[in-house]
Amino acid sequence: MTNKKLILILVSVSASVLFAWSISSKWNEWGIGIKFVATFFIAIALGLFTVLVLLPALADKVGAFFFSAPEQIKPDPLIKAAAKVSQGDYEGAIKAYRAIASEEPENRFPIFEIAKIQQEHLRDVDAAIETFEDSLENNEWAENDAAAIMFRLQQIYLESKQDEKHATALLQNIIDRFPDTRHSANAHHRLNEINKIG
Repeated sequence: MTNKKLILILVSVSASVLFAWSISSKWNEWGIGIKFVATFFIAIALGLFTVLVLLPALADKVGAFFFSAPEQIKPDPLIKAAAKVSQGDYEGAIKAYRAIASEEPENRFPIFEIAKIQQEHLRDVDAAIETFEDSLENNEWAENDAAAIMFRLQQIYLESKQDEKHATALLQNIIDRFPDTRHSANAHHRLNEINKIG
């Protein structure tokens, strides 16, 4: 609240108190007409005070409560990395995703994004393969994550390198590592498809 507004409020409140005191001291002497006019002006003064002072102050407090951030919001590293991809800064994006991967070693998303950038934007299929293979070798992935990485890797071998041998070896590895799981069933299904095509 500005000093000018504060002074205006204090003057208004002081004038209202003085006016109310002078009215109350002569209230019993006045006739009904003067009492009506005094009540009318008091109602207008209270209404103006409410509309011009109380409601805006209340609205400011409510707005600040609901819409202002109580703390500094840290930028999301994933959003910053994705922004670098959008800007065409692929090396910068890979660096950002590698930093996320080192901070969150259980998160497979940065690994997939790095390989995607390498394969689709940099046209370096071998680098994408190396990213996935290094990730499998150096991380202790949960079953779902390991299987997802292996499926994506076999897909790259098959579709981008036309290397059926590596692709089928990866599918067999999934079957061996995760027997009696949906991953094993999916790998069996994919092997059957490859065998039909081959």
